[in-house]
Amino acid sequence: MKSQRKEERYDVYLPLVLESKGSRIMARSRNLSKGGASISLVDPINTEDIDEQGSITIRTRTGNIKTAYEVTYRRENIIGIRFSDISRPHIEVLSHSLTSKPIEPNLQAANEDNKRATTLLGSLKRRSWILLRITSILTANLFWPILKRAVNPEVVFAVYGTRGDQRAYVPDWFRPFFPPIAVAAYIKDRSSKGVMVSSVYSEEELASDSDKVRKYISDLQKEFPNVKRFALVGRLPGFSMKAGIEIVPPLVEGAYGTRFAMYESAMQIASKLNDKAERSSIAILGGAGRIGASLIDDLTESFHTIIAIDPRYTEETTSIINGSKVLYTKRGERLREAKLVLVLTARGNDILPMISHMTPGTVVADDTHPCIKRPARELLSKQGVDLWKTVVTSDDYNMYPRMPNFHNNNIPGCLLEALVLNATGDDALSSPQRFFDEAKKCGYKTLLIRHPDDS
Repeated sequence: MKSQRKEERYDVYLPLVLESKGSRIMARSRNLSKGGASISLVDPINTEDIDEQGSITIRTRTGNIKTAYEVTYRRENIIGIRFSDISRPHIEVLSHSLTSKPIEPNLQAANEDNKRATTLLGSLKRRSWILLRITSILTANLFWPILKRAVNPEVVFAVYGTRGDQRAYVPDWFRPFFPPIAVAAYIKDRSSKGVMVSSVYSEEELASDSDKVRKYISDLQKEFPNVKRFALVGRLPGFSMKAGIEIVPPLVEGAYGTRFAMYESAMQIASKLNDKAERSSIAILGGAGRIGASLIDDLTESFHTIIAIDPRYTEETTSIINGSKVLYTKRGERLREAKLVLVLTARGNDILPMISHMTPGTVVADDTHPCIKRPARELLSKQGVDLWKTVVTSDDYNMYPRMPNFHNNNIPGCLLEALVLNATGDDALSSPQRFFDEAKKCGYKTLLIRHPDDS
């Protein structure tokens, strides 16, 4: 053990896959040696649930290495491991990966703190925008007691961010002084006024600690007792249900809004490919998720074949739904059978292991948060894949300052549902088609845009 610790540690961030209790757990190295590693878990899982011994796949710049591991310590979201039987050829490959620079973009993309290769102009624009955003947020929170009475919000958009996202809003040194519920943006729509607020807790904290989720939701309702709708971003509805919180009014799950955005995007992509929808095959990455599983049903109304890809599927099966074939699989190779791909994974960079399976000419729509990062987008471009970001927009909508990775008039799908319900009432949720129709009547439409510069 001591000899292992004396080996030189390298500050590289390689994607790792642990196999434990029959499941594949995504992780990334925090530091790495030829004898072991400290790794952070990407998937939300209790470290105590990970087997003491198992197998691990290390994705290096020169290929994958599969070896056995033994856990040496456990902390919140972090474990230490020792490689048990790594062979000499594997040591040489790992050594080359550790000492050869630069690391390939697909490995950099797995590191949430990756550095973006940018032009000077793009870098200056991003820095200016981030400075403006931080200044606006600090000012809004300083004068919030006064602004709250002036704004009188009807809709509150409750968000969270990874630790990296939070640094784009507030410097690390200032976090201890920030309120539990921080106002991040003002929202104006045709029939709604609102604010976007963020928790002081990061995504990693909310994923692993239900007490923090309960406190976030409780603080929201105490701060805004008269608000009509609370739109819960991304995985927050899932975190809430796991914490025993029922998603009932004024809490809004947001699934219908995301389903509207992705269904309309799918139809637009089919149009771009000049392919009649009823004859098309379409793939969904993240098909086993809360929204992905429902979207499959929506797509069977228009597409002949739906390929749902998710590592949570234990075996490959086929079903017939509404006369359409639905294939459930964890095999990325199935992507070669579809030219249309919707991404609904927990994080955009979950697409990384799938890129090599995509054929040139494939069109991908991204609805993830955090979205697909720049290095991964460059890999998709090299693969000949046409990548778009899915957003909803309206001439009457504006958010200031805008969300990272969005323009001012872009509406996340999870917020859309709250806006539509505030304008039309709860009857809009009687069926997916009813909601889609009501959203269109309110003037909302889906756009496929390129990812903004700051993402």
